[in-house]
Amino acid sequence: MEDSKFEASITDDRPILVSKQEIEKRRRINFDTLGSFAVDNIPINPDTQHIFQDFEEGKIATSKEVKALLHAHYTKIALEDN
Repeated sequence: MEDSKFEASITDDRPILVSKQEIEKRRRINFDTLGSFAVDNIPINPDTQHIFQDFEEGKIATSKEVKALLHAHYTKIALEDN
């Protein structure tokens, strides 16, 4: 498997778009979700993990934006495979 293309996005300078309380809530939810994935042995996609991390850290404001970014990512991959 090739290395993730998105490692640089983790250290970007984008502003935080949500409150500290919201970030803490997202961190707890993400921690629980990743734990569930581990228990169910579901692999994490390294090419999309940055999207979830950016949401968790408040650099993406809404889950609607997350869905749009994931849709764009997987649509691009589907088009490349054809």
